[in-house]
Amino acid sequence: MSDLLDLLPNLPADHGGFDAAAFDTGFAVQRQLADAGAYQASSEGLEQLLLTCPPTELRRRGEALALLAHQYPRIGRLTSSARCATEAMALAERLGDDVMLADALTSQAFVYGQLLMAREALESGMKALAAARRAADPVREAWALNRVGVAYASLENPEQACASTEQALEIATGPGVQEVRFSCHNNLAYFWLKRVEEAQAQGNAAALAQALASARRTAEQATELARCSGSPFKVAVAVSNLVNALLAGGLLDEALPLLNEFGHIAHDHGYRTLAIEADVQRAVFLRLKGEPLQAARILEALLHAAAEPPPQLRRLLVRSLYETHKACGQYRQALTWLEDLFGLDRQISRDNLVLQTEVILIRDQVEQAQARADSATADARRERARAVHLETEQQRLREHAMALDRAAHEDVLTGLHNRRHAEFAVPLLVEGARMAGQVISVAALDVDHFKKINDTHGHAVGDAVLQQLAQLLRHRLRSADLLARIGGEEFLAVLVGIAPPQAAEICERLRLAIAEHDWAAITPGLLVRVSVGIAGGAPQQHQGENLLNRADQALYAAKRGGRNRVHVD
Repeated sequence: MSDLLDLLPNLPADHGGFDAAAFDTGFAVQRQLADAGAYQASSEGLEQLLLTCPPTELRRRGEALALLAHQYPRIGRLTSSARCATEAMALAERLGDDVMLADALTSQAFVYGQLLMAREALESGMKALAAARRAADPVREAWALNRVGVAYASLENPEQACASTEQALEIATGPGVQEVRFSCHNNLAYFWLKRVEEAQAQGNAAALAQALASARRTAEQATELARCSGSPFKVAVAVSNLVNALLAGGLLDEALPLLNEFGHIAHDHGYRTLAIEADVQRAVFLRLKGEPLQAARILEALLHAAAEPPPQLRRLLVRSLYETHKACGQYRQALTWLEDLFGLDRQISRDNLVLQTEVILIRDQVEQAQARADSATADARRERARAVHLETEQQRLREHAMALDRAAHEDVLTGLHNRRHAEFAVPLLVEGARMAGQVISVAALDVDHFKKINDTHGHAVGDAVLQQLAQLLRHRLRSADLLARIGGEEFLAVLVGIAPPQAAEICERLRLAIAEHDWAAITPGLLVRVSVGIAGGAPQQHQGENLLNRADQALYAAKRGGRNRVHVD
């Protein structure tokens, strides 16, 4: 098996007289350091512990590697994290330990997301989610959903990123959830800031107001959790997002004291990357305050400092310089910085490609080392069969992720997911339920005599009916349930963890709520009724299309039975 010594070539390994109790005590100390935000010191301590741990101590090695994989990205060591995650996955599979496997896959998903390997990140996140559910561990399930959110963000889908992260928050309750709740709130603040940029680019005032309010709210929640943790690193990261939210909203007076706090923490604790970000925020503050020339001087000083910033930070500085010169009408200088920005983007793409290749090579090296360790012929045959199976599953998930990348996700009229998203998501939900041993129900809902509504009252009224019906569905179903408009007046709901009898009760209450709704507020005399068909149970492999067909058949049966009713297949 590949050893962590590859990462530490100058340090001798000493496995003689292994002291398990001393290792366990040291491991607990390093975890406490990590909880306090001392990631560098904790990582160095874990590296030393691993040097004392013999290869036969599979569980202890796996737990230490999984924790290192979780911490390394916080100190900028992405490829080291990928190596540790891959080694921990191999150990977890040998031990049959779903908890360790979930930890390793969660870290792997995060590294892939940071390297813009979005499809691989989504695949690892979904596997981590399945492992956490098999282990019945809600904290690790929340971490996996958190990383699925990061993967969706890499796929340029911040709305789904927010939805997955909010679902993680719903799960993360009880003791031991402070760190994952902080991470969720902090990520949500970042995702909402991305949606602020989208709304600004589109000129959508309503979406901008919602995104600004949500970004501030989630950043404030993250900041509160960070302050309670006692970790200056977490406080700095959370306050950075809060400052960005306040600056984006033009709330300069509120931003200034937080900006000063962020700068002091970052500089005093030697967080170089965060210190540069704090200085960039100060330049943005000055630009918004009407002092663009002073802002430009700060940015140029940072850019030409003795220690050249890494490409991602250099890109932040160059983009800020472009925006600053553009804001004060210096278009020639702005154009020059814009050209530099394009060049940096190309460099960053090349650098990411190199890192992606390195991560793939690391994964391949560890897998090859594992195969050599399992040298018996029978074991080798089983490993080959398993590798083929995993490759097939990976290819299937890649194809789904590529479809997600291409698809438009939202129905314009109702704001719900559309048919294309449903066709992509249903097989994943069914497979996830199957792997987790959960039941699932699919409900097909159709508006009765919708053509008559259109013919009698006009298509504008028909559109209003569909919009209000979508709102009723949102309010009556769980946020985690898939809800889509798949045809003109036909809707689809997928309820994971809900058996058909309970789904029928939910849909019956929904049907009554629709029937009792004040439709006359749209136009006098308007009545709306729906028919619902339900199918489900314990799913079998590749059963998504079959469930949809059965739900359609149940819907037709409801229509034949007189409409305005719920029918279970």
